[in-house]
Amino acid sequence: MVDKLNYEKSLWDKGLDLIAGVDEVGRGALAGPMVVGAVILKADDLKQLDLSEYTNNDVSKRIFETNLYLQIKDSKLLTPKKRGELSAFIIQNCLCYSVFEIPSQEIDSYGISACTQKGFSEVVKSLKIKPEHVLTDAFPIKAFPQAIQTNIISGDRVSLTIAAASIVAKVFRDSLMCDLGKLPSYSCYGFERHKGYGTKLHMENILKHGPSDIHRRSFIHLK
Repeated sequence: MVDKLNYEKSLWDKGLDLIAGVDEVGRGALAGPMVVGAVILKADDLKQLDLSEYTNNDVSKRIFETNLYLQIKDSKLLTPKKRGELSAFIIQNCLCYSVFEIPSQEIDSYGISACTQKGFSEVVKSLKIKPEHVLTDAFPIKAFPQAIQTNIISGDRVSLTIAAASIVAKVFRDSLMCDLGKLPSYSCYGFERHKGYGTKLHMENILKHGPSDIHRRSFIHLK
């Protein structure tokens, strides 16, 4: 079992408790914004968790079922219902959080790499509390000194703090895309089913109705 607090523990040992996790969702979608989330969890809460103690016995399962911190993981591995429950828990119990949107038009104008950099840096700046260190899912934030950040491949799978950010961002974006899908201008695309990603249904609807003003023209290649 991966200890999803290994990175956090190494920072606690250095006296750093204000640790922000940062992750994005919607980077590869064909429509809608990319959303970046940042979360600073309460270090005192996390330090009480000993993930190495939890095995598959009945006692551990009961502890797991009642402690929502233990259920935080990569948002893509959770059901929508569980993501919603965990997002609400994270928002209610964290020190602070923020989300930052990059609209599709901006992605078309400046490119996904530049927009990813903007999203990661702005979401951290938007936090009400300045973090002492930032854990990111893969991407280094060029605007920040490397000394105050750790960039982790598949970070949402190995860092509880990054996973929390991914959940908050995912729930925010999914809700946004479902709301957009209810509007007359976009109801024909089925956003509530695919959230703007390039599924077969989505591509068929783009071919049938043409791209809308929230589609990323630079991502769509129509014959």
